[in-house]
Amino acid sequence: MREFLKKLFSRRPPQQLHLEVGPRSESARVRDDDYSWLEPPISLVDPAPWDWFWYEHLRHGVGGFVHLFCDDGELVDTMRANGLKTVLCVGNGISQEPRALARAGFDVTVLDLSPYAIQVAREASPPTELLAQLIGGRSGGRNGNLKFVVGNLCDTECCPGPYDVVIERLTLQLYSDEYKPRALQAVANRLASPGIFFSQSHCGSWKPPAPRIHWNESWFRAQGWPIWTSGSQLTTRVAWLFTTTG
Repeated sequence: MREFLKKLFSRRPPQQLHLEVGPRSESARVRDDDYSWLEPPISLVDPAPWDWFWYEHLRHGVGGFVHLFCDDGELVDTMRANGLKTVLCVGNGISQEPRALARAGFDVTVLDLSPYAIQVAREASPPTELLAQLIGGRSGGRNGNLKFVVGNLCDTECCPGPYDVVIERLTLQLYSDEYKPRALQAVANRLASPGIFFSQSHCGSWKPPAPRIHWNESWFRAQGWPIWTSGSQLTTRVAWLFTTTG
C-alpha cells in the first residue's frame, strides 16, 4: 500500500501538459506554505485548473484523501440484490473507486473534466487490499469493464447512458445555484429506471446541534425523487444521499 501511494504521489504532469501554459507557470508554482491549492478551482468547464488541482494534491502527498469516505459495501450489496450492472462515476478525479467497483463485477465508466486526473486514475495499479477496502471487503468475482472518458458532465452527448447507478462525490455541490439544477439534471438524465443516483455532499462547517446539510437534497425533493433508505425495495429511480462533515 505504501509503495503504491508513494508512486502515485510522485506523478509528474503528462508530457502534453506544458507548465508554462497552465494556470500558473513553473516559477509561480504554489509555495509550500500556501494552502490555496486545497481549494477546488472556480471554473467547472476549463480542464487546466483541474489538472493543476490534482497535480498539486499528488505533489503534496494528499491524493489518498479522495478515498477517505469511500465504503461501497452496502452499495455493492444493493446493486447485486437488484441486478444492477452499470455504473457512471462523474467528477471522479484520481479516485480508484471505479476500479474497485469493476473488481466487484460491474461495468464502470469514469467521466472527468481533467485529462491529467483521468490519466492518473487509468494508469494507477492499486493493491488488492485497497480495492477490497473501497467496496467494504465484498468479494470480487468476474472483473467488469472499466472505461475512462475525458469530458464535461453537462455535455449530453458524453457518456449518455443509461446507467443503473451514477455516483458523484463532492462534485455537483461545487456548482452555483444558477447552474446546479442544469448539472444535476444532466447527470440524472443518464440514469436508468430503476436506478440509483448516489450523491455525496460535504458540509465542512457543520457543528452540532445543527442538522447536517446535503447541498443537493432540496433539488431531489423538489423534483419528486424518493430518498433511498437502507433495505427499501428498488422499483424506480432513487436518490441515495450521503453527507460527510469535518
